[in-house]
Amino acid sequence: MQNFLTEMVSASVLQYILAFAMFVVTAVIGIVPLFIVRVMKRSQNENEQGYLSYLTCFAGGVFLATCFLDIIPHINEGYEELMATYDLNWHFAYPQFVTCCGFFFIYFIEEFTTFVFGNGQQPGHGHSHSMSQRGQKVGNSEFNGGLSPGMPKERKGSVNITNLRMEEASTWVVSDEKSNILKSLTFAVAMSFHSLLEGFALGVQDTTGRIYALFFSLLLHKSVEAFSVGLQISMANSNKIKTVLATILIYSLMAPMGSIIGSVLQNSETNIYKDCAILLLESLAAGTFIYVTFIEIMASEKSNDFNHLKQLLWIIIGFALVTLMQIFFGHEHSHEGHGAHGNGTDDGHAHHHHGR
Repeated sequence: MQNFLTEMVSASVLQYILAFAMFVVTAVIGIVPLFIVRVMKRSQNENEQGYLSYLTCFAGGVFLATCFLDIIPHINEGYEELMATYDLNWHFAYPQFVTCCGFFFIYFIEEFTTFVFGNGQQPGHGHSHSMSQRGQKVGNSEFNGGLSPGMPKERKGSVNITNLRMEEASTWVVSDEKSNILKSLTFAVAMSFHSLLEGFALGVQDTTGRIYALFFSLLLHKSVEAFSVGLQISMANSNKIKTVLATILIYSLMAPMGSIIGSVLQNSETNIYKDCAILLLESLAAGTFIYVTFIEIMASEKSNDFNHLKQLLWIIIGFALVTLMQIFFGHEHSHEGHGAHGNGTDDGHAHHHHGR
């Protein structure tokens, strides 16, 4: 009994140390893209603006793989465990339905904020990225390329067309700045919840071997993810350093927090409401991932003038990187994480049944 307690104490201390290490590494890697984006946006070089677009596509590939190879399988396993644990007989695909609701919810929030902050004007989509990638070069030949989807075409005899475009561009940028902050925060909340659950899986491990194995696979996974999150947030708010830093720090705190919560709740009894709530929130997070990947990143990048084949290549590189990590490290992460989560549920129930 004493040895078991000693093992539990040492495992808990180890989890706190590793949680802090994960926070530091994730925060540092998440902040790096801010400096890359700021340097590249200052550049007037078209090639460097292109690199920024390709980096964004890389992030899109990372999110695509994270969503379909990590989060959705995680949700499906959790749903099966929930049905098995509580002897449920549901025939409807509730997790997928909630994921779609999450997608529509984020879509609605973005369009609603654009409508409110844009004084009722709804410019065509792709505005934030095409504007930012052009470096907001207003008044030169590239201005039309960046804004052509939502701009009035030049009419014969219209003398003040340039002034009109200037005014429209300035209101556009202002509305974008406000809506981008909300979009970034919404996105960060979904990403953070995903991190919280990953950290929770680490927190419920009870042997040092398992903790180390899961920690290193999580750290590698989180590093790539943190870079992509940092890039996405920095692209939207590169001139608001405090907003970017605060968002990335909150995101970085989530996995360690999840780890600590998991460690504390390891022996607590779970119930159907708690398990359903976790599944519901994770399914909503998956919907956000799908929206960000396809609408915010891929559709926006496809609408600009950079090399689309190179963009596709960078999406595939990002996707392949996460795929390889899932193949080599994800098996243990998903099964042990799920096993831990499931075991926490099943063992908790078994333990309490035996107690009775």
